Amino acid sequence: MKAVRDPIDVHVGSRLRLIRTAKRLSLEELGRRIGVTYQQIQKYETGANRISAASLYRIAQIFDTSPTFFFDGLSESETDGEANEPMASRETLQSSMALGRIQDVEVRHRLRMLIDALDPDAGR
Repeated sequence: MKAVRDPIDVHVGSRLRLIRTAKRLSLEELGRRIGVTYQQIQKYETGANRISAASLYRIAQIFDTSPTFFFDGLSESETDGEANEPMASRETLQSSMALGRIQDVEVRHRLRMLIDALDPDAGR
């Protein structure tokens, strides 16, 4: 009998993979930092195994984010088994990180204004 993966575990795992790959951290290195094998990290990322609260907290610290990051974007439709497109989330995270690396506050602000101007739904 094949185990059914909880959609919430799958979502949390996909967010883990998203941030791990965006920060360019290997499965092995993340596993070493939290004291598990790279295979265990793979199981977390696929939702095959649940991430304990303690491990999730440690992972959030490694990536300098809040544990709530892993639940961002979780919707009722996902709890029913539907998933959001992961590439859109990866691109959004990478764009946000790139914007955050810009040191000049004025340049960052103007880029944000440009992005808002290009978005037809901005301000709604």
